[in-house]
Amino acid sequence: MLLLAGGAICSSAHAAEPTSPSVYLEAGRAFLKNSDTDTLTIGLRLPMQSTFWDGRITGSWDLYLSDWKADAPPGQRSNFTQIGLVPMFRYRLDGGQSPWFVEGGIGVSYLNETYRTVDKEFSTQWNFSDHIGVGRSFGADRRQELGLYVKHVSNAGTRSPNPGETFLQLRYGYAF
Repeated sequence: MLLLAGGAICSSAHAAEPTSPSVYLEAGRAFLKNSDTDTLTIGLRLPMQSTFWDGRITGSWDLYLSDWKADAPPGQRSNFTQIGLVPMFRYRLDGGQSPWFVEGGIGVSYLNETYRTVDKEFSTQWNFSDHIGVGRSFGADRRQELGLYVKHVSNAGTRSPNPGETFLQLRYGYAF
């Protein structure tokens, strides 16, 4: 199975960036500041109508819903639901023709409760959500992609405490 997926990713596809919406799944784990929080995300990517720099840069809106499972203090909530909206900008190598891309964006997110674990506590439910990733499109018309993303969530110092949480996530996306 891994060899089949690797072969699909390594095959060269020189089609244009998909202009239809796509869905994605992400799974990840917080990796900074002694955190034991896992996350699972489902998202919807809505392409923007504009492209920049001769098609090398494209934009999209990522709307997502995440479940955070944290190491909570006794008697406290251990699952948190996050909803977010992030404008993302994607740069494709090789003049926009490469299946490889890097992308990033900064948006907003909301947690259903104030996030508290045995090691940290957020002061706000509304936070900024910074995303940066690298990936590769593959398959017919580049409709599938795999990517590795870092997502940082914090209130940007608007209130204290502001420890933030940073996740490393693996993403699989499919454009329909």
